[in-house]
Amino acid sequence: MKARWLGLFTLTLALSLIFGTASFSQGESQETVSPSSQDEDAMRAASPQARNVELVGQISGQVFAVAVQGNYAYVGIGPRLVILNVGNPARPAFVGQTAMLPDIVAGIAVKGNRVYVAARESGLHVINIANPARPSEISHYDTPGIAHSVMVTGSYAYVADHEAGLRIIDVSNPASLQEVGAYDTPGHARDVAVAANLAYVADGRSGLHIINVSNPARLSETGHYTTTGYAGGVQVAGCGSVTCTYAYVADYEGGLRIINVSNPAHPTETGQYTTTGYAHDVALSSGPRSRPTYAYIADGFGGLCILDVSDPRNPRWVN
Repeated sequence: MKARWLGLFTLTLALSLIFGTASFSQGESQETVSPSSQDEDAMRAASPQARNVELVGQISGQVFAVAVQGNYAYVGIGPRLVILNVGNPARPAFVGQTAMLPDIVAGIAVKGNRVYVAARESGLHVINIANPARPSEISHYDTPGIAHSVMVTGSYAYVADHEAGLRIIDVSNPASLQEVGAYDTPGHARDVAVAANLAYVADGRSGLHIINVSNPARLSETGHYTTTGYAGGVQVAGCGSVTCTYAYVADYEGGLRIINVSNPAHPTETGQYTTTGYAHDVALSSGPRSRPTYAYIADGFGGLCILDVSDPRNPRWVN
């Protein structure tokens, strides 16, 4: 979810043209309550699982996750990972797709020839994309909670696993995944960013939690900040070898919160912007080591909100 935003408008339009607008859910929900209840119901409604019904096929579906590497976009469409060639952003082309996974694709991370998929109640799936026309599953690990998001760095996958908190999976041998650490956050872990041996967890009503992951077998909380809303997405910036400077939290009705985490034991809020909708997720216009110019907010019925965050004390609306 980094420097891909300029092509996402055309990518979103192209997805609707290529795959249609069919959905697993039976209706659009109005966003009037916390994502801890209605959003969970909506995603469960989109799941291919059903009582006394056998699913034999699937076309199209809701899109909850996308990642870009090189000329390829990796998109979660319903319970499948779909690969598009976006070398020409005006004409995205279908390349390949996986077989149906057991649940909805909620989070995607790409590293080399592998895609790591957070598939909600089905846990973590590792997909071989060496041949993008024929992506194939290598293995999967069924986490104990609901896998919403995944980030991969080094030999580890960090999974935001809802009520089961943060899970760390050793993916050095993709054919044999092993959990090596876990930290049960007090809220609902929805997203995670990792830098400088610290994991920043967007933990729902519990806000932002900063976990020391230098020893995955002995995880400990370094600090936390209770946001005003429901922390559902997080990105970090200004990261060095020890810590980062800011965490940017998509805080649902709390909009965007910019948290100074330079002292991770005592994070403080630097700035905030109340968006018109419900801020679900956030992406930044630069990598984790530099200060971003823009923050892109997935704002529910408020659409895509772009903020100038070059002055973190005073984020300003752009579009």
